[in-house]
Amino acid sequence: MHNWDLEETNKYNYIPNNDFKYTYNQNEFLSPKAIEEKLDSLNTAQEKLEFVYNAIYCNKNKNRFAYFKDMPYDIPLPKYENKFKSLKFEEIKPTPVAPVEPPKPTPQPTTQELEIKSLKDKLSQKEKDISSLEINYQKALNTKNHLSYKLGNALIKAHKNWYKGGYVKFIFEVMRIKKEHRNRGQI
Repeated sequence: MHNWDLEETNKYNYIPNNDFKYTYNQNEFLSPKAIEEKLDSLNTAQEKLEFVYNAIYCNKNKNRFAYFKDMPYDIPLPKYENKFKSLKFEEIKPTPVAPVEPPKPTPQPTTQELEIKSLKDKLSQKEKDISSLEINYQKALNTKNHLSYKLGNALIKAHKNWYKGGYVKFIFEVMRIKKEHRNRGQI
């Protein structure tokens, strides 16, 4: 058990006293048949509670349920003291509960109110779409200001006008773009 090794287990294999030994004693034994008959003979819950408290709960004898193979089954209950009468009970008054009002029915919207809500929803969606377009437009403008975009655009123009000296103009355009970005602090 737990961290016990064989030596520790063997040390407690034999206990010289009877603290853990269950023995039958008719004066302490609580027969299941006698308990059942007693409970059946009582009429009220109060009487049954008193019996269970006095005969079973207050009986702390470790051998009260010790029963062996050859013992008689029909054994009467031992005498027990009525300790239930000495218990002090405090009456608990219920907390008053405020009455609950039934929920009021939700008024159903009119056809006109439903149409107005539908129009508001459509307008709200269009405003969201417009906001989204504005954000995308700003992103596109920002993209046009990137160095790589401007260089690529200059290269496309140079290629379209190659026969008019487009590639020579491209070299000067690259220097201008580079200077512009340097002045903005982007390179």
